Amino acid sequence: MKTLFVWLAFAVCFLGAQPEVRAQFNKAGRATFQFLKIGIGARQTGMGEAGLAIVRDVNSIFWNPSGITGISSGEASFSYNRWLADLNYVAAAAAMQWPGVGVIGVSFSNLGYGDIPEALGTAESGSSDTRTGQTFTGSDLMAGLTFARQFTDNLSIGITAKYLREKLWVYSVGTFAFDVGTFYDTDFKGISFAMSAQNFSKSVRYLDVGSRDEGYDIPLLFSIGAAIELINPTDAFINAGESQRFTLALETVNSNDYGERWHVGGEYAFSDFIYLRGGYRFNYDDGNLSLGVGVQKRFGDLDLRVDYSYVSYEFLSSPQRVTLTLGF
Repeated sequence: MKTLFVWLAFAVCFLGAQPEVRAQFNKAGRATFQFLKIGIGARQTGMGEAGLAIVRDVNSIFWNPSGITGISSGEASFSYNRWLADLNYVAAAAAMQWPGVGVIGVSFSNLGYGDIPEALGTAESGSSDTRTGQTFTGSDLMAGLTFARQFTDNLSIGITAKYLREKLWVYSVGTFAFDVGTFYDTDFKGISFAMSAQNFSKSVRYLDVGSRDEGYDIPLLFSIGAAIELINPTDAFINAGESQRFTLALETVNSNDYGERWHVGGEYAFSDFIYLRGGYRFNYDDGNLSLGVGVQKRFGDLDLRVDYSYVSYEFLSSPQRVTLTLGF
């Protein structure tokens, strides 16, 4: 319990310090590697990205590395996201329990830009159409290695080391970054807390020439989340039978390139077979409301789950995600 009080005290101090920091300057547009802020996993995004203190499967490797301690043996997942402007974002992860040591996981994601028409600044003919008829492309890549351990019955801690790269035409830049995260289960009414800090890294520079000597930061994300099981068959505020569970979650996210944002979401499970999800993100220009559904089925020693999420955008195409997770 002492550990919980220390954890909560740190969280309160962290949140309380943010308004003063935000008031000092406008943080918008200060970071590169923006693909790191695109949510991976249909389960989390279907809950309004409020799954920090709920999700404890292999997909939590992209949000909170300590979450993979919820894996009983081994899991693997593949996610596909049809992102804005018809960009394709794919991700994969795998993790396994190492008895007596912890959980080891690997992760990968890639955002492909597709074919981009090449255009010149001016055309020799004087035409306003400066396209050359040729194309070029680019991509964003992340590859990570994660270790997490459950230190007590309640507390888990995890860390991820990852390589990041952005490439456009013949130019590219790469760097290394780290994530750390914690998860705490109170053992009371299904209440849990989680915290993560992602993308600790140095600044990066795209070209060896230019007037910006200090380089560009990458998005440094600090997240704190809480969840409560309002309905479950054992220790909950409401007992609606053996087959029903409902979990409510709240999360706050701070970054070095935008103000504080809040996520709220929920997940309803029936017979551990079908899952219905919904969520809302506050302090976003668009993409606030999200919905999701999932189906889980056991085949012998294998657990198969398929999740789908839809995020509503008013002015842009609404992203849809599909995640396939296999437990073994």
